[in-house]
Amino acid sequence: MTSLPSRHIVFATSGSLGDLHPFLALGGELLRRGHRVTVATNAAHEAHVARAGLAFRHMRPDPDGTPAFHRRYMHPRSGGEFVYRHYLGPAIRHSYADLAAASRGADLLVSQSLMALAAPLVAASTGVPWVSAVLQPMSFFSLHERPNYLPFAPLSWLCGRSPELHGRVFGYVRQHTERWLDPVLALRAELGIASRAHPLYEGQHSPRRVLAMFSPLLGGPQPDWPAAAVQTGTALYLDGAPALPDALRRFLARNDAPLAVFTLGSAASNDAGDFYADGLAAASALGMRALLVTGGLAAASSLPEPLPEGAMRIGYAPFEAVFPHAAVIVHSGGVATSFKALCAGKPQIIVPHAHDQMDNALRLRALGAALVLPKRRAGRHALRAALARALADERMHEAAGRLAEPSRAEDGVQAGCHAIEEALGHG
Repeated sequence: MTSLPSRHIVFATSGSLGDLHPFLALGGELLRRGHRVTVATNAAHEAHVARAGLAFRHMRPDPDGTPAFHRRYMHPRSGGEFVYRHYLGPAIRHSYADLAAASRGADLLVSQSLMALAAPLVAASTGVPWVSAVLQPMSFFSLHERPNYLPFAPLSWLCGRSPELHGRVFGYVRQHTERWLDPVLALRAELGIASRAHPLYEGQHSPRRVLAMFSPLLGGPQPDWPAAAVQTGTALYLDGAPALPDALRRFLARNDAPLAVFTLGSAASNDAGDFYADGLAAASALGMRALLVTGGLAAASSLPEPLPEGAMRIGYAPFEAVFPHAAVIVHSGGVATSFKALCAGKPQIIVPHAHDQMDNALRLRALGAALVLPKRRAGRHALRAALARALADERMHEAAGRLAEPSRAEDGVQAGCHAIEEALGHG
C-alpha cells in the first residue's frame, strides 16, 4: 500500500489498445496502492477499462470503425495528417469538455503525449497538476537521433548524422504540422493560455514530470529530452483474460514443426490487406506451422476456408502467453508488441505500417533481433525469404536470446507508479 493518502488520478489517452494498455497497467497498480483511478478515453475502450477494475469516462472523439477510417489512420505517409487534421484536431472542443469534466476535483492528470491533445489545455486552464507520458522513443523527436518519420530514407540518414541538419529540417516539419492543429491553437487562444508551444512537440510535455514509458533497450535519454523526463521502462499490461482456449493450448504444444506467429496488433490489423494470407502461404512453403492472431473478422477476409492442418486463426490471444512458443514472430512494430517479442527472446520480422512502427523496427534491427520488411514489399515471397533467413540466422537468435533477460527484468509499472506518487507528493 502507498504511504500517501488516497488520491484521485485521471489518465487521458486515445488511439488503439496499445495506447490504452500501459495506463491500465499503471492504473491497476495505483488502485492496489489505495488510490482512485479514472481512465478518460474513447468509447471503444470502455469494456477494457471496466475489466481492469478502473472507472471509465468518455473522452471524444471515437473512431468510426469503418475500413475506410482505418485505411486513412494507418496510411504510411498521410496517416499522421489524418489523425491530427481530420480526427483529433476537429474534436478538440469535445475532448476538452469531456476531460475537464472527468478531471474535476482530481489530484493528478496523467496524459498520453501526442494523442491526448486536450490534456495540456485542461491543465493550464483548470490548474489540475499534470504529468505526461511518452510510449515510444520517436515521440521525443530528438535532434540527436535519426528521424525515421521522414518520408525519404536518405534524408533521414543524413539528419541522423547531423543534429544541425536535423534541426533545420525539423523547423520545416514544425511549420508544416502546425497547420494540422488550427482548432487546437484556436481553443488555446480562447482559453487565454499564453503559450506558443507546438502541441505535438514541446507542448505535449508536462513541466512537472514526463514519463518515458519504453525500454532503455529501444532508446535512452538524449541531450534535448525535457528536463522533467524520467525513464520508467515499459509498463506491461497483463489483462487477466481467461485461460487460453483448449484448441490454442493444444496447437501451441505441438512440436512437429516450428511455429511462426503473425499479428498486426490492434491498430494495423484493421488495414491488413493480404498480410495474413501471404504469411500463411510463406510459412506453409517452409513447412512451418502458422498462428494468425488477426484481431477481427475483416483482417481474416482473405484467408482460405478451411485453414490448412498446420495453421490456426484466433482473433485475440495474450502475446506473453503465445510468443514463447514461436520460432519467429512477424508483426507490425507497435512498441508494446515489440517489447513482448523481446521478452520472449525470439527473432522478429517487422512489417511497419505507419506512425512510430518504422522507428521501432529500425531500433530492433540495430539490436540484431529483427528483420524489417516495408509493407509494400511484404508479399508471400518476401515473407518466405525473411522467415527462412530468421530461422537460419544464428546471430539473430543469439541477439534475441541475449535481450530477453534484461527485457523481462524491467518493471515499468512499479517505476511509473513511483514517479506518479512522487509527482503527487510534490503537489
